[in-house]
Amino acid sequence: MKIYDVMSVDIICAKKDATIIEVATRIVLGGINGVPIINDDGVPIGIITTIDILRAIKDGKDLNNTTIGDIMKNNPLVTKQNDGIEETIDIMDKNGISMIPVVEDDGRIIGICSRSDILKEILNERFVMIGRKKTTTTTLGVG
Repeated sequence: MKIYDVMSVDIICAKKDATIIEVATRIVLGGINGVPIINDDGVPIGIITTIDILRAIKDGKDLNNTTIGDIMKNNPLVTKQNDGIEETIDIMDKNGISMIPVVEDDGRIIGICSRSDILKEILNERFVMIGRKKTTTTTLGVG
């Protein structure tokens, strides 16, 4: 199976001149762990994660006036859309990362793959929901 089969395509990216507070807000509202930073051609030039923002807070940075270009990790690891899942897991494992941008051959970002994206796909065929819905009964009025 290829990364293209499991990656998320609805991704949020940012430019390096966005402020930390702008990106932090997107991360929190989106329920995501991080955001790829792209140039004008759509090529990933950096990545920022929740831990990077927490470090900025700890270091006393002004979240409203500091750009993510000042705190992002430059030159992020990427995977190509036709790379295999095992290869991408290996990159994530060896580098301690939880998500990786997925790029086309020209380097443009087309998706992102997280650890949970891979797990969901692998476990999807084996996952079964058992049980019944709990209902609430309300009695209206007294007879």
